[in-house]
Amino acid sequence: MDRKTLALILTEVVLIVALVVVVAMDFNKKPHAEGIADTAVAEKATEAAPEEGVSEEKAPAAIVAKAEEAVEEKAPEAAEAKTEKAVEAKKPAKEEKPAEKIEAAKPVEKAATAAKASGSGVVADVIAMNEPAYAKHTKTIVQFTHKKHTTEYKSACGDCHHNEKAEPLTELKEGDAVQRCIECHPKASKAPAPKKGEKMSDSEKMEYHAEALHANCIDCHKEHNKKNNTKAAPTSCATCHPKEAK
Repeated sequence: MDRKTLALILTEVVLIVALVVVVAMDFNKKPHAEGIADTAVAEKATEAAPEEGVSEEKAPAAIVAKAEEAVEEKAPEAAEAKTEKAVEAKKPAKEEKPAEKIEAAKPVEKAATAAKASGSGVVADVIAMNEPAYAKHTKTIVQFTHKKHTTEYKSACGDCHHNEKAEPLTELKEGDAVQRCIECHPKASKAPAPKKGEKMSDSEKMEYHAEALHANCIDCHKEHNKKNNTKAAPTSCATCHPKEAK
């Protein structure tokens, strides 16, 4: 076997030993990027193979030195690459734009507005007295001017709203949630005419929604007219229930 062939065989053996040593050392010291350090070791080891001017005795030392240098150079880059990937993974898939958030909130706002209008104390300026509990309304619907009564006529909340003992709710203020009249006066009609020889008590009469509403409004109007010597507050059916124009 000639000297050149022997040198090549020795180089291959040294390369294999160096690779095993470097991988073992690197595994015990710190992790490195997948495949990066191993590739660097192979590249540096190949570069360290015996060339002109490098003796066979010094070849193993050169291989090991360059392999270690490759690991030290590539490991920080691998760690940085892993950190960047981790940061990218934690980012949200898509960041909502302000305009998209506003559009998404609109249905919720509309639902909240509808809920308030249905009984949480939000009061319209004019309230249509169209109680759905009635099977049929025989007269036109009264348009109760709520705002005008509270601001222009100076009516207090307790003038209309009362407790189960018919006592005015003096602490009630506009915006507070209130019960609908039908909840305490559940019979959606006028009281039937009593039979001959019979008489209906006031409490029985107030079970009828129409009777309670008329008593609440008409009695207040009569009192206002008497106190101010006027006929401005309506007390007749046609005034509050005008006929529909044909």
